[in-house]
Amino acid sequence: MLRITGALLASALVFGATVSADAPAAIAATQALPQTTSTPAQQLEPESPGSVEGPELTEAPAPVGAPTTPPEIVGGSAVVGTAVAASLGVWPDAELEFELSWQRDGVDIGGALGASYTPQPDDLGAALRAAITATARNGESLTVFTEPVIVGPGSMSLAAVSLTGTPAVGSTLQASLAEPAPGDAMLTFRWNRNGVTIPGATAASYTLTAADLGKAITATVEASRYGYSGAVRSSAPTRAVVAGALASKKPTISGTAAVGYTLTGAPGAWGPKPVKLQYQWLRNGAAIPKATGTTYKLAAADIGKRITFRVTGTLGGYGTVSQTSGASAAVLRSLATAPAPAVSGTVKVGQTLSAKPGAWKPAPVSLSYQWLRNGSAIKGATKSTFKLTSADGGAKISVRVTGKKSGYLTVAKTSAAKAVPRVLGTAKPAISGTKLVGSKLTVNRGKWTAGALLKTQWLRNGAAITGATGTTYSLTAADAGKRISVRVTGSKSGYTAASQTSAATGNIGYPSRTKPASSWNCPAWAPIKGNANSMIYHVKGGQYYSRTKPEECFTTAAAAQRAGYRASKR
Repeated sequence: MLRITGALLASALVFGATVSADAPAAIAATQALPQTTSTPAQQLEPESPGSVEGPELTEAPAPVGAPTTPPEIVGGSAVVGTAVAASLGVWPDAELEFELSWQRDGVDIGGALGASYTPQPDDLGAALRAAITATARNGESLTVFTEPVIVGPGSMSLAAVSLTGTPAVGSTLQASLAEPAPGDAMLTFRWNRNGVTIPGATAASYTLTAADLGKAITATVEASRYGYSGAVRSSAPTRAVVAGALASKKPTISGTAAVGYTLTGAPGAWGPKPVKLQYQWLRNGAAIPKATGTTYKLAAADIGKRITFRVTGTLGGYGTVSQTSGASAAVLRSLATAPAPAVSGTVKVGQTLSAKPGAWKPAPVSLSYQWLRNGSAIKGATKSTFKLTSADGGAKISVRVTGKKSGYLTVAKTSAAKAVPRVLGTAKPAISGTKLVGSKLTVNRGKWTAGALLKTQWLRNGAAITGATGTTYSLTAADAGKRISVRVTGSKSGYTAASQTSAATGNIGYPSRTKPASSWNCPAWAPIKGNANSMIYHVKGGQYYSRTKPEECFTTAAAAQRAGYRASKR
């Protein structure tokens, strides 16, 4: 609240920020009529009830006089972001207190009190006025208003625009302001080539293209901000854009440097795309006619020479670049014939294999050998023959033959591999049982490799007994006086079949007694019939021999007698 005394009052001013020269003019203001308030001039009121005196005349408070010079907004205009001040005007009263507030379109602006006010973006286009309320000591007050002004857009400026980066094709330029723009400002970018806008170049950075070669580049920054007029600033132009430098890599070559073989060139990584690459093969530094691909087949003209591979890259807006590989070894002749070797022999552990190298030309060619197990060299196996060992079981065996001749390419050829069967784990079989005709023998085949298929064959004096292929064998008269053994043979896929034979028995004998061969007959080797009912035995030629059904048979009369039998009397 302002308290001012005196019959005349000069206007009070508050000055804000300077308004930009290029801010648009405010639109026409609308006028609000000043308003006044007053109280009745006089009012009679009894001093107190029941008073004997007459009523006393009381003088009403004097109203506040209207200003002789009305208040006004200093300068008569307002723009967003720049403070405006209001004058109080000149009032006739000697002693007044003043209150100032600000209104937008006739409505109080919250918190906007005092002699000055800075318009905000939301005030743009609104009618702004100040309300001045003068209050006398007797409490009477009068409120008057300044003429309203229409709030115009504020003025905004941008700092200088600078460019960083190399003005060369393929390089990137970056635009930046010397000082940051207001935080709520929106910036847009535009890049120009010799003053002409580049379509699509609207970022803060720009990568130079072939179209920019020889041209000057500028960047234009436009700022927009709510409540403010826009601002535009352009950079100084770059010097004329120069050709870019292609990214390149030294090429390499691979392959065998010998007549008839093909070399391959690898250009490496070049850029940027779509760089065009051209190739040229060189013989001792001189271009080879028509050798312009990524491969080159060596010919007789290359013998003793060194070969290189040159790559040349071109791209619009970039300087042409060439890179040449390192040189190959001096090109050698090639052997006319270098056949792949063959392997002969029985492919089985314990057997010897031989290498058959074939005819190498032009003779003479020095040959060396290396035997391989599953493709790896076998230590010490460098002769033309190789004896298979248990270590080779289950492996693949091959032989590599290397041919050498002065002035010619050394060549190595490897045979096809031969699969060596594994060796079965075996056990020597054993025979148990009574070694007498009529008894049964049993074989224990022992422990073999798991999964092996085992077959059994019984032998009589080393010869196979027909049909005797089980794990048991019943001795017959044919075995008497012979020696019996058994052979077990094992087989399994991927393994070499193996056999083991048991030790032979002693000579097979006859038992002293046995069962009849049939109801009426005894075996030929035990012809004596024993009748268990009578405990009498009968011999061939006796009267009752043919009419006797034997319960037992004996090899000799003595054997029958030992069994408790007595001889027939007839």
